[in-house]
Amino acid sequence: KMMLKKKAQRRRTEEDDAEEEKVEEMKEKDSDKDGSADKLSAVEQHIKVINHTLKKRTREEVHARSKEIDEIGDDVDDETKQKMQKRAKRHGSDIDAVQYLFNPKSFTQTVENIFHFSFLVKKGSAGIFVRSKEDSEKYGGAKAGPVVRAVGGAAEKPPPKQAIVALNMKDWKDLCQQFEVKKSDIPHRTGSKHERPRTASP
Repeated sequence: KMMLKKKAQRRRTEEDDAEEEKVEEMKEKDSDKDGSADKLSAVEQHIKVINHTLKKRTREEVHARSKEIDEIGDDVDDETKQKMQKRAKRHGSDIDAVQYLFNPKSFTQTVENIFHFSFLVKKGSAGIFVRSKEDSEKYGGAKAGPVVRAVGGAAEKPPPKQAIVALNMKDWKDLCQQFEVKKSDIPHRTGSKHERPRTASP
């Protein structure tokens, strides 16, 4: 009797295991059908949006600086203009970091933007710097302070570095007000539970 019970238990265990394998196989087949296995996660999608936005804003800034130089007129000779254009391409691609990363509608999304941007820095496709007042006056564009920049052409990843960024809700509000951020460069994502409520216009 004991032997029969053990055989029956073993058979039930094997049947249960086989059933579990069938369920996993069905899940994998369904995943292959809808292509979800190849879909990017929400975080990966957002990092891609941040990278695309940075490249777009960089092109806009360089174009704006080049246009300003072209409109100088005949007061500056062509050779000087060419040098100014080269400097604009090298130094005029700095983007105001607060305007770019800070979302005035959502503190939570601001934190996410900063965190996800750090992956681009780690990868070596972006950087964050402090722009001096002299550079701001000399090359125009972004104000003195923290700026972000698209970085390209690096053969190897930069050496790993760690930095701790402390940001609370008061800092977020103060910086948005100080830098007059009305709309973030990185698109706002709707549906957040922590969105700042809109005030009705008079």
